[in-house]
Amino acid sequence: MPSRADPADPATAAATVTPQRLCIFGDSHMACVRLALNMKPLGMAPHDVEFWGTVGHRFRYISLKDGALVPDDDFTARRFSAVNRLGRTSLRPDDFDVIAFTGCRTRVDGLFMEFLHRNRHPDLFLSSGVRQAIIAGHLRGLYPYQFAMEFARQGKARILYQPVSFQLAGHPHPILDQFPDAVHGTGPERAAIWALVRDVMAEDGITLLAQPDNTVTGGCFTKDIYATRFAAKGDSTHKNRDYGRFILRQIKALLNG
Repeated sequence: MPSRADPADPATAAATVTPQRLCIFGDSHMACVRLALNMKPLGMAPHDVEFWGTVGHRFRYISLKDGALVPDDDFTARRFSAVNRLGRTSLRPDDFDVIAFTGCRTRVDGLFMEFLHRNRHPDLFLSSGVRQAIIAGHLRGLYPYQFAMEFARQGKARILYQPVSFQLAGHPHPILDQFPDAVHGTGPERAAIWALVRDVMAEDGITLLAQPDNTVTGGCFTKDIYATRFAAKGDSTHKNRDYGRFILRQIKALLNG
């Protein structure tokens, strides 16, 4: 039998692997991932996880300075540092191996509704090229996504991006009034749209974390089993730890790959 110090021992080898430094950065939508991380471990590769972020409206008060994300004022800095176990007041890509942008005020459900609706009306047809251009214009016009693009450009960390998940089923959505036939969208149709989003992000050096299709219902909504306890009070966007676990599985696959 190998000794405890024998490097051929799998347990010893695993213990000597340098942990990957993972930062999960985002707005309130990263809460489901944080809750999921407190559940039974997913068997991820050795990793050191930090969270950094705050509520979405405070994102207006952070800026890129010397390649890092820095709050614009002391109040915002305190809000961001309170989320981080080390009290980190800025986010530098060279401090991590992987940074997962989570939520970050990046919504794509409107695009899905439009494209799924158009699929049912030949007179509203848009080519894949046009759809991809629309997606690119939407994403690159969002300042949190611009932060991710800059981090990816620096090449110091792998950048992952999870847009805000679809709204919960059973809640009114104003965009759906414009595109009512989106509710008939199918899994393959959603996959084709995600593929375009993935291509755009890949052009920008970013890896997409798409919404798992088994969480989707009604064309472009999230199943209500992933609702938080605040859904009864009108919270139609945030998800629970079971949804966060799906996101962790995607991150796990990338870390272990």
